Amino acid sequence: MAKTSGCFTIVFNKKGYILLVKRKDYPVWDLPGGMLEKDEHLENCAIREAKEETGYIISIKRKIGEYYQPQFDDLQHIFLGELLGGTLIKNGPETDKVDWFHPKKLPMFMIPNRRKQIKNFLRHKNTVIKDSITVSRFKISLFKVFFKVFG
Repeated sequence: MAKTSGCFTIVFNKKGYILLVKRKDYPVWDLPGGMLEKDEHLENCAIREAKEETGYIISIKRKIGEYYQPQFDDLQHIFLGELLGGTLIKNGPETDKVDWFHPKKLPMFMIPNRRKQIKNFLRHKNTVIKDSITVSRFKISLFKVFFKVFG
C-alpha cells in the first residue's frame, strides 16, 4: 500500500468541457481532488474534494485510473464524475479559480502528468488504466524554479 493516496475526478459539462481548478498553493490547473483521509472511502474522498474545491456536487460514475508515483510512494485514484448541482465557488481556501476547458485545449500550466491521465481516459474510455508515472527530476526542478520566480 502506498504511503499516501489521492482521489481526483474528471467531470464533463453538457458541452463536453472538463472541470479544472487553479490551485492556490501552486498557481497551476488541476483536476478537483486531494488527499484521502484515514478510513475514508475512495469515492467519498473524490466527492468531498470536488465540493470543497469547486462548490459543485458530483456523483461518481466509475473509477477510470490508478497511477502510482514511486518517487513519492503515492497512489492517485482517478474517477469519472457527473455534475449533479451546487454553486460554483469563485475563490475558496484551496482554490484560486474554477473553469471549464475543452479537452483538446487544456491550459499550459497543469500539475505534471494530469494531462496524460485525461488523455488516457479519452483514448481508453472503457478501460481502467493502471500505470506507474514518474515526474522526472528535470520537470520537478523546472516546476520549483517556475514557482520561485512567478509564484
